[in-house]
Amino acid sequence: MNEYKHESILHKRHFDLQFSIRFEVVDDVNFYSPFHWHNHIEALYVLDGEIDFKVEERKYILGAGDMIIVNSEKIHSSKLRGHVRYILLQVPLSAFEGIYDDIQSAVFVEKLLADDAKKLFPLLKEMLERVDNKRPEERVKFVSLLYDFFYTLLSSYQVEQKKSAALYYGINRISPVLAYVEKMFRQKITLPDAAQIINVSPEHLCRLFKKYTDMTFNEYLMSLRISAFYQELQSSSQKISALLDECGITNYKVFIREFKKTFGKTPEAVRAERMGAPLTQMS
Repeated sequence: MNEYKHESILHKRHFDLQFSIRFEVVDDVNFYSPFHWHNHIEALYVLDGEIDFKVEERKYILGAGDMIIVNSEKIHSSKLRGHVRYILLQVPLSAFEGIYDDIQSAVFVEKLLADDAKKLFPLLKEMLERVDNKRPEERVKFVSLLYDFFYTLLSSYQVEQKKSAALYYGINRISPVLAYVEKMFRQKITLPDAAQIINVSPEHLCRLFKKYTDMTFNEYLMSLRISAFYQELQSSSQKISALLDECGITNYKVFIREFKKTFGKTPEAVRAERMGAPLTQMS
């Protein structure tokens, strides 16, 4: 199934406010983030390299100078094409409580035009220049810039469409299942087991998954395993067959087919590329 998991945002920067944000420059190689969702608004600006980005069924190839806004509760995933640097900003909806109470239903333009991204970039750049400054007045300026950024989004890049309350309810309805699968994906997990988490039939859970995530339960489970396997393939010297077992994969043939569909190459090729060595079979 197209995997949609709830992401626990890592709060890399903390301020003594009523909310915490994630704001940093990410510098990584070939990282794969499976489908997930969160109650944050996310802005991503590419500095160097390319990212394959997907929001629900919409696919984008983001290059240097591109910016994407991910609305809260939207299922999304990303895969870096080699070495990539990008600015990542994730702000919880709670940051707008008492300021803009309609933020829950606000919908922003998803993929900004190049000129629009260019206009917003200076705000992110100035925020980066101030984020680690410990002077109290600089922290105030950082928060001012943060709200300036969202004021611009709200005033110039908000679209008429409103988020569906039913969608919000639906994603929260299945979130215990998503959390359970994310935690237990290395073990044998069945659809009936997952359905019991929210006391519905397996058939009903299938319908809920497809309706609110546009993917099946098995696609979601597969994407978690692919992501974990890929990361371990990069860092471990264990045999590929052993890594497959550790990630809960029993049907090697199907998994390898899905892995190649995701990364465009076999696990052997990925490992050989990392090691700078010739290909070996299931090693």
